[in-house]
Amino acid sequence: MVTAVVLSISAFVGWRWYDDYRTEAIAQASDLYQDFLTAEGEARTTIVQTIEREASATSYHALMLLQQVQQDIEAGNYQDAESLLRQVIEVAPEQILVDLASLRLARVLQQLDRSDDALRTLATVRGEGYRSQVAELKGDIHIARSERSLAHEAFSAALTDLGDGVQRPLLEMKVADTADA
Repeated sequence: MVTAVVLSISAFVGWRWYDDYRTEAIAQASDLYQDFLTAEGEARTTIVQTIEREASATSYHALMLLQQVQQDIEAGNYQDAESLLRQVIEVAPEQILVDLASLRLARVLQQLDRSDDALRTLATVRGEGYRSQVAELKGDIHIARSERSLAHEAFSAALTDLGDGVQRPLLEMKVADTADA
């Protein structure tokens, strides 16, 4: 009986310690990410290394990598962006971040004229909230490959997958433009 009480108390204390430790680690990662967003130059590089070392199991690491991807894309460094997006897919702890990185990776691959790879990447996106975006990007890829009927199917699916009351005039024009005369 005494052993059971001691084990119960130990388990409770251990759980509380772990919960406090995890909460503190997440708070530190949040602070590091906030510092990353405002830092520049060498300070930013140091923060990147610290996040990779101390917060690699958190969403903040994936978000930091996504920020770096955005900078690479703006600078036209699509190869570097591809590498970082693949890293996000590997380290992101939540599926929503994996899906977001996969969608962006497909766009980068399309930019690099690797449409087959882009379509394969889009097939890995599982989130319901991304269905319309995935279908629209598939349509854009098919248009670039001169596959009008497949593009029309994809654009129509994207339009269907939009939520009620959501208007996307550009998507509607894509559907109309790819429809048979």
